[in-house]
Order: sequence, then structure tokens, then C-alpha cells
Amino acid sequence: MMGWIRGNLVPQRAFALSVALLLLRVALGGGMVVAGKGKIAKLQGQCATAPLPDCESEAVKACEADAACKLAVPAKCSGDRKKECADQAEQTIKWFDGLTIADHADWKMPGGGRMNLMLAAGQEALFGALVLLGLLGRLSALPLVVVMAVAMITAHWKTLNTQLDFTSEVAFCYLAMALVIAAVGPGVLSIDALWAAKSGGAGKPKPKPKPAAK
Repeated sequence: MMGWIRGNLVPQRAFALSVALLLLRVALGGGMVVAGKGKIAKLQGQCATAPLPDCESEAVKACEADAACKLAVPAKCSGDRKKECADQAEQTIKWFDGLTIADHADWKMPGGGRMNLMLAAGQEALFGALVLLGLLGRLSALPLVVVMAVAMITAHWKTLNTQLDFTSEVAFCYLAMALVIAAVGPGVLSIDALWAAKSGGAGKPKPKPKPAAK
């Protein structure tokens, strides 16, 4: 299979680059899908991970020998977890609502917290999946560039200083990876490359016509 790919889709010297781009797409696309799913869960009032892990054990201890109290523990913990998830979701929406551009109090992000959370969640999940698959790779990377750039000038603005603290931000790393995919493309190990090969090898140099025999 790899021999066919090397022989038909990409020169051997560029194969290592395509492997590197695949790893880059897995890191960027996979991370964006996970982040997007987490935000979608928040919008639905759910938690990415179950809160209050010790609820049952602590409630049973509090009940001591009361059998009726112990029977009510599962329902009580379920209700407490739902409330905790709803509270976390509301806090996330409020956090998005409080975002400002370049740390200026008067430059609030338009649209409100819920709308901005929805936009970020949708773009991260959808375009992250497309980048991961290598489908419309360059175009799919551009919205992720925008999302991460917005994150840098809002949530991470204070790290943009002379000490280069921004280089340790996850958002900056995702931004850099998205820029590479947008500039270079998803590589040969992608749906885009297979699609191009199946449609006639788009992008390959056309052979020069042979000179007519005299």
C-alpha cells in the first residue's frame, strides 16, 4: 500500500513531509474535535467528565444505618451532578460573555457569551474533523486559524508580551499548526490526495509532448 502511494501520489523525497503533516493533522484536528465536543456538552448543560466522584461514598457515610437514606443516595447524587454540570455550563457562558479584545473593557466580543460559545464549538468540532481526515484540508484550516487568533487576542492577550509567554499557550500551538496546514496542505496521506489521484492526478505536471517525427 505504501509503495503504491509513493509511486503514484508523491515523490519519495516528499513522503516524510506527508507523514509529518499527518501527525500535525492528528494533533490539531484531534485536539480541536475534543475541545469542540467539550464546548457542545457545556451548551447542553452536560459535563465532559462526571463531577462529584465521591458523592455516593460520602452520602452513604452520612446516612450511617438509615436504610431509606441509603436507597435515596443514587437519585440524590444524580440530581447533584446534573446541577453541578448546569452550573459549570452557566459559568462557561458567563466567561465567554466577559471576553474583551486586547484587554480593553469597552471592546467586548459581539454576539454574547452563548453565541460565541456556539460558534467556537461548531468550528472546532467540524473543521477539526475535516483537518483530521485531510478533507478540504487547506480551507478547513483557515477557520481554525481565525478561532485561535481570536482566542489569542481575547482570552490569552496578557501573554502577548516581551517574555514570549504566548509560546506556551495551547491556542498559539494550535494557531501555528493550522497556519502550516493552510499554507502547505494536508499532505499525501489524506482524502484530498486520494481524491486528486482518483480524479486524474490533479496537480501533477503534464508530460511534455513528443516532437513530431520528420
